[in-house]
Amino acid sequence: MTPEIETIRQELDIIEDKLVALLNERAKYVIEIGKIKHQQGLPITDLQREETILNRVAEKNQGPISDEFVKEIFKKIIEESTRLENG
Repeated sequence: MTPEIETIRQELDIIEDKLVALLNERAKYVIEIGKIKHQQGLPITDLQREETILNRVAEKNQGPISDEFVKEIFKKIIEESTRLENG
């Protein structure tokens, strides 16, 4: 590998580490929401909230990745969030 590519890959590693940390930080909040929902007898799944999230993240996307790709990523995040909320 060239030194230039190696340097760029090191930057990617840092970004990936930050992404994982942010996903885990988000998950902690999701778990708290799940506890509240269970205590209050609220349903775990909120389709309106999910749609709001998907639309918001697509709107915030400035590329170069597509809005559809961003939505697919967040669908997986929401799927895992639902699992976490269920305990």
